[in-house]
Amino acid sequence: MKLSAAQMAVARTIVATGKGMGVQQRGLALGLAVAMQESTLNPDAVSGRSVGLFQQQGELYQHVNRRDPESTSAAFYTMLLRRVPGYADQANVGFAAAAQEVQRSGAGAHWYARWERWALGMAAQLDLGPLSQPRPGETVCKVGGGSGAVKVMVKGLTVVLPPEAGVQGEFTFPNSQAATAAAAALSYLGTPYAWGGGDAQGPGRGTRDGGPADRHKDFEKVGFDCSGLTTYAWAQAGVNLVRQSAGQFMSARTKVPWERALPGALLFWDTAKVHHVALYLGEVDLGGRQGKRKFMVEAPYSGSFVRVSPVQLSGLRSQVAHPWGETRSS
Repeated sequence: MKLSAAQMAVARTIVATGKGMGVQQRGLALGLAVAMQESTLNPDAVSGRSVGLFQQQGELYQHVNRRDPESTSAAFYTMLLRRVPGYADQANVGFAAAAQEVQRSGAGAHWYARWERWALGMAAQLDLGPLSQPRPGETVCKVGGGSGAVKVMVKGLTVVLPPEAGVQGEFTFPNSQAATAAAAALSYLGTPYAWGGGDAQGPGRGTRDGGPADRHKDFEKVGFDCSGLTTYAWAQAGVNLVRQSAGQFMSARTKVPWERALPGALLFWDTAKVHHVALYLGEVDLGGRQGKRKFMVEAPYSGSFVRVSPVQLSGLRSQVAHPWGETRSS
């Protein structure tokens, strides 16, 4: 079966999300099979009250952004781990039965069985190990240009997205500092979000906030929050950033309009004040109806992981920061 570029991008997101949650390959195949059956890998699919890749509905998914492939995939895998903890045991747990137990569809398990062979093959194809050896003239940054476990290929000023990004593409940066910062952030794809976690040295234990972070037990996790990730990434490029997102915006000496943002820029979102920051990667042509889309790497919110995602224009500040050439770390 041949998938469009848009469907392949979604399939990669489903697999990357599951890998970030520690799901084994058979579970990744279950995610692919269910999404293919329910929506043909279309994140905008709607059927009555059912929405998104997995056609999720009801109270269990009321806080899930069901049109976001990463969020809805994470919700599917959360339910898989809860309802079918033995999903990887193919001798005792049938593939279609496991899918049906997660979805509890009135149509029955046989609809998922038809996708088993395809999904197992696709999961094996996308569940890639380390990148192959570079061709002459290419350079592979050790451990992603940072201390994370994800390997990131860098060719001069061009950074290639690793399989863990869930999107195929490469971005050319304006200078080596920006390329280094991006590769460093990408090296931590799949790392848990932890409110207050992370600094110039790497991931750190989160802290209490008396709200959503506490409900997700961020204080027990080791990871990054949004500004912790950007602080770490740019520290690897020799640039000191202050720790919080609002401070990173206020202290930036080089600000330009969003329309002039270069890869490596810091993007900011606000309501009454700046509350989120991400590292801009650039534009990728996904083909099909999706066309060209701008992407960023971010630590988005409690309960999520460091990820590559499309730039969200809602709430985006009209100015971005270009950190290169600013204060060097000692």
